[in-house]
Amino acid sequence: MGAGGTRNGAGRPRYSLAAEQAQRIDIRLWHRGGYLREGRSFSWSWNRGGEPAGNIGVTINNGSIRLGYSVSDGNGQRDGSQTITTTSTPCHYGGSRPWFCCPVCRDRAGLLYLRWGRFACRHCQRVTYQSQSGSALDRVCNRYHRLNAKVENGKPKWQRWATFNRLFDRYYNASDQFDGLICGRLQKLGFEP
Repeated sequence: MGAGGTRNGAGRPRYSLAAEQAQRIDIRLWHRGGYLREGRSFSWSWNRGGEPAGNIGVTINNGSIRLGYSVSDGNGQRDGSQTITTTSTPCHYGGSRPWFCCPVCRDRAGLLYLRWGRFACRHCQRVTYQSQSGSALDRVCNRYHRLNAKVENGKPKWQRWATFNRLFDRYYNASDQFDGLICGRLQKLGFEP
């Protein structure tokens, strides 16, 4: 299946799971909450639309994290367990930053996503961000709105004029691209702008 094109809905193909909808664990969140002490056990849960979508039991032992999880999907309840090794890197001003070691590719990762009954990094699980799957019109529209929010109230007091003028030029170009894509779509539908 090819990507792109000019027909309606011809963005990049959606064979990947969107990161915004995926169940994930975040070692940075656990580290800030003080959960990563040796011998500690705790539970974590996910919600989807206010409804419980799964829970996980976590045990910290000897530089690894033991996960026991239960996830509800369209086919019912699934149970699983997995051991994830951890590593850390030193910070410039002292302390260290913890990381998961992806069980598939062995790379460091701050987030692991649950897919196909196991936790692994975003690349191994083929998880993408929603913005990576939009059409050309979606990408231009997002750029237009992002830049509009930066220039709509004028130049902030602290910002240099050269920086504001560059932002305004980028906003103006995004506006022209957006208008051109909309006109092209309307012409294909038989409307004359």
